[in-house]
Amino acid sequence: MTKDNTQRIQLISGTFAPSEAKQVLLDLVSSKIRYHEIQLHSNQERFGHEAGHSENRLAELKQIHESMKQLFASAEKSGVQLRVNGWIEIESL
Repeated sequence: MTKDNTQRIQLISGTFAPSEAKQVLLDLVSSKIRYHEIQLHSNQERFGHEAGHSENRLAELKQIHESMKQLFASAEKSGVQLRVNGWIEIESL
């Protein structure tokens, strides 16, 4: 990859039962939450303070997690399938 090069990768694509989408997507968000919790702990131990970005992102991710749980519960109750598309963009700086 060279500078000014962006790669787009389709990470998720498909139609899922709500329980399947819930498992895949909540696991992904939970992994990001764990990452930022570790970053916060690491910065506290090494520098005696928390990282502002990780602290803010952690709050956002927890809110996303709760919103997604509600969405999946509603979809399960309605008996609908969910179409999920998830893209990742990786950019050289």
